Amino acid sequence: MGKYVLKVTNGQSNTAGEKAKKDITSILNKQSYKSIEISLRKSKLIKLITTRFIVNKRLKKFKKNDVFVIQYPMYSRYATKIVLNKCKKKGIKTICVIHDLETLRLYKNDRSKIIDEKSILEQFNCLIVHNDVMRNWLTEQGINVPMVSLKIFDYLNDKELVKVDKNYDLIFAGNLEKSTFLKKWDIGRKITVYGVKPSAKYPKNVIYKGVKTPDELPEYLSGSFGLVWDGDSTKTNNGIFGEYTRYNNPHKVSLYISCGLPVIVWEKAAIASFIKKNKLGLTISRLDELEDVLNTLTEYEYTKIKENTVEMSKKIKQGFFIKEAINLAVNKIS
Repeated sequence: MGKYVLKVTNGQSNTAGEKAKKDITSILNKQSYKSIEISLRKSKLIKLITTRFIVNKRLKKFKKNDVFVIQYPMYSRYATKIVLNKCKKKGIKTICVIHDLETLRLYKNDRSKIIDEKSILEQFNCLIVHNDVMRNWLTEQGINVPMVSLKIFDYLNDKELVKVDKNYDLIFAGNLEKSTFLKKWDIGRKITVYGVKPSAKYPKNVIYKGVKTPDELPEYLSGSFGLVWDGDSTKTNNGIFGEYTRYNNPHKVSLYISCGLPVIVWEKAAIASFIKKNKLGLTISRLDELEDVLNTLTEYEYTKIKENTVEMSKKIKQGFFIKEAINLAVNKIS
């Protein structure tokens, strides 16, 4: 049985999404999965002309019952459908690692978009979803393909663990254009911020430190906690991306934990149950309560959280979760 992982390129780099996909490819390469690269052209016309030829060429040596791991979405629904049709014709077993569901992130109430994405996902032999909340939502949409929950994304990081202390600044890393809650930061605790598209002016306790690539960031995240929050409100996670955290596993959670940095997440985020179960940080309902929560946290409690986070960082940096999920998926389709 041949084992393969699809590597799709379209010119993007240095994004959190690209980091997650590259890490999974690297981890699986070490598990004897061979990379199959498909480079998509930016021009829609050239893409229409060349994609089928490229896919046929790349999959030519595949045999029936070979296992093919495909990371979704792959930038082009047209290309995705061609790959899946070819796999079905050749009897290739396909495992889908879901990074994002566009219908959940952007088109949750658009029935036509849900039907279209559902038609793609149903063609896979097994889906690796972020967590049980996402699994339940997909089941509610009528998808009955076997599924495996990833639990949390891995994050390859060869840097030394950062220095963490209960009294250090909070840390936030991400796309600052969609994190406008920072402009309302009136908490008596400093937060050090990294990311693209910052506001021209932040409150005095928000310290902007510029842009770092996903591979550079782990050197700079010394602090007390890494914050995971979206939207323009300090009272709840809101907006499209804030609502999305009810279902997805934010990659920045993995970034923080890989560095040995405990996390603070919204209590209604899907990842909150993993954080609570493994005692990796704090879950809060609103940012307004954060100062009181931090002030009542004892040194002993923080030390235990820190120790748990260091242990979890070892797993995340070694690709434990994707390896476990892939093995479960292979067993389901064998």
